[in-house]
Order: sequence, then C-alpha cells, then structure tokens
Amino acid sequence: MIKYDHIRLDLEKKFGDEINRLIHGNIILKLLIDARVINATDSYSKILDSYNFKITKEMTPKLYDLCHEVKNTLQFSDNIDFFIVNSPEMNAFAIPSNYKEYPHRIALNSTIIDKMDDDELRFVIGHEIGHLVTKTYKISQMMRFLFQNKEPSLLLRQKFTFWEKLCELSSDRFGLLANRNIEKAISSFFKLISGLPKNVIDFDLDEFIRQNKLNLETHINEISAQSISHPIPSLRVISLDIFSRSEVYNKAVNNQKTDPDKKLRKNMSNILERFFFMGNETDVHRMRFIASSGLIMSQIDKEMTRDESGAIIDTLANYLLFPKQFLDEMIGSQKVNDIFNDSISNLLDPKKNRGSIEQEAEMMFSYLINIALSDNDITQAEIDFLNRIGTELFGFTKEKISYMTAEVIANNFQPSGI
Repeated sequence: MIKYDHIRLDLEKKFGDEINRLIHGNIILKLLIDARVINATDSYSKILDSYNFKITKEMTPKLYDLCHEVKNTLQFSDNIDFFIVNSPEMNAFAIPSNYKEYPHRIALNSTIIDKMDDDELRFVIGHEIGHLVTKTYKISQMMRFLFQNKEPSLLLRQKFTFWEKLCELSSDRFGLLANRNIEKAISSFFKLISGLPKNVIDFDLDEFIRQNKLNLETHINEISAQSISHPIPSLRVISLDIFSRSEVYNKAVNNQKTDPDKKLRKNMSNILERFFFMGNETDVHRMRFIASSGLIMSQIDKEMTRDESGAIIDTLANYLLFPKQFLDEMIGSQKVNDIFNDSISNLLDPKKNRGSIEQEAEMMFSYLINIALSDNDITQAEIDFLNRIGTELFGFTKEKISYMTAEVIANNFQPSGI
C-alpha cells in the first residue's frame, strides 16, 4: 500500500495546511460542496464530454489499458474518465470531481500522445493522477471562489503561487512512481520544453541534468520564475532526479513499507529554501531597510502596534515568503540600528545601486511615512523623526519633507476616533 503522504513534498503539505488555515478551508470547502458550487458538471466538463474523444476499451484499447494501468499502479480507487483533446499544445490536465457520482476527468492533448512513447505517457498520466491523489485541487477551488471578484493579500497570493509550484513537484513524484523510469520521466520534460521528439537529437540524460543544474543556478531568484503557476523546468528536472535516488522512492517501487524520508526532505529543503526570497542583491538591502526602519519608526513613541507590524510584514511580502520570520530574527539580533544604517548606505550608493538614487530615496522615505500612519495616528515625535531622517540621511530640503509627508497623509490618513 503506497503511503501517499510519504511521497508528497513536505513543503507542499506545510504550505497547503497554512493556506487552508488562512482561508478557513475546513469550513469553506464543506459549504461549497454542500451548496454544489464546485462540482464536476461545470461548463468546461460538459464541453470535454461533448466535443472530445473519450478513451474507451472498445475504441482505443491500448491507450485505455495504459491509462488504467497507471491508475492501478498508483492504487487510486476513484473513478476517472480519460479523454483525448485535439490540440497542438504539449499538455495534459485533470478536472477533479468532489462528488462520488461524477468521475474525475483527465485530458491528454493529441500532440502529447503522438510524440511520447508509452513510458513517457505513463509519467504524464501519473502526474495528472498525482493531483487527484493529493487532493490539492480543493485549495485551488476555494481560492478561485473566494477571490473571484477581489485580490487576496500579497502574502497569501505569494504563498499560493509558490504552493502551486510545490504541487507540481509532488505530482511529478507520482508520475515517476507510475513509470519507474527516470530517463523516460525526464525525457518527457525535454519533449514538453522543446516540442521535439527525442529521436531528433542524441538525448543524454546526465548531460541534460547537468545543463538543468546550471540553469537552476542562473534563474533561481528571478521574479519571473516566481510569478507563474508551474516551476521552471530546471527545478522539476533536478527535483525528480533527487527523488529517484531517495530511499522512499526505492522502497515504494519495490512494494516495501515506507517511512518519512528525512534525507530527501533535507536535500529538497536546501534547494527550495532558496526560492523563499524573490529578488537580487539590491533587494536584500531593501528588505533589510524595510524591516529595520519599520521597527525604529514604529517604536518612536510607544510599543509597536499590530497595525504597524502588519504594515512591515505586508511590505516584506514583496520579497519573502516568510516575512514574519525575517522580522522576528531581526528583532532577536539586537542589531536593528546597525542594519538600518548599513542598508541606507548601500541603497544610496550609486556604485552599489544601479537604479535611480533619487527615486530610491523617495520610496524609502514614503515607506517610513506610511509606517507612521499605519496605526491611523501620527504624533509630533514621529514628525520630528521624519524631519531629522529626511534631512540628515536622505538630504531632502524641509520643503520636500513637508510636501511628501502631507501628500502621503492626504492619500492614506484616516483621523482616529472617526
């Protein structure tokens, strides 16, 4: 018996549990299911049934047997209908069902069937079944419902986007369990990336992995790599290679009892934790400034309020998946003033910051004003601090300081007591 939780990525489970808690998923999901708001009979499912070719034992016996072989290999008992979609795109997708009377659906685009061999198809089908096995689709369904007419908070959106990538990595593991052939699993990535059949070139597994390790180092902190729902291909290749060498994988394919794999968890954490930060070297100084200056600003006249700490954390969420942890660590370091001065020095040095120093200074100062206003109560002590910092550290005139402060107040300030 495959222990699905032993196969899934630990961080995928951790992020999923946290998102589920933040959106009160245990309550929301039951309400949506009881209300029949999310189901398997939506318009897209009906189109799939009506306009695409269902894989059946009678019409496509070989492909039918392959699909159900994968389903049985993964020991997945829910009913699934498989379809072929006439599309030139190299893609496959699952449409989950929340009701026993309706089967899940998995669609394979015709191009993917044409260009992939049986073992590669096993990986692709296993990957899609992996999404059904892990039931991660339930969180996605709730997020789509809750935020169909509004945007989630920045931090929730960042965590959800990162979690979506982790779900793909977990599903890749189920794909490998289905085909049990790391070369064919990774060659399927090559075909998905290039759109070419493997026989066009001399495919070398070790060389392909080596190239992807180099690509991963190059792109690991690019914002563009963070904003899309799927992980960059290099991360998928390297992650799957690591999983193929793990104890839990080898036990699972040999039908042995599995346990949580601590070594695999550590190896994956070493890679994935580098994606927790989104930015470059200048952004490191920015987030150090955001945290340190926010702490100083919020404690000028009293203890830091929840509104003030929330404003700091929300701003840090532009760069970090765990902004509160970063802020807590800075508080614990007892070096807030040193970090504050160092970050300003680096951000306002034209030799170290290639952007506009004037714009950088204005953004930094506006942030300080916003922190002062975050609790809807700006004091004379805070105004005096802004005047001193603006003059001594940013080189602003008193007129500019007054204008910037008044402008931010006009845009954001709500008087207390109203």
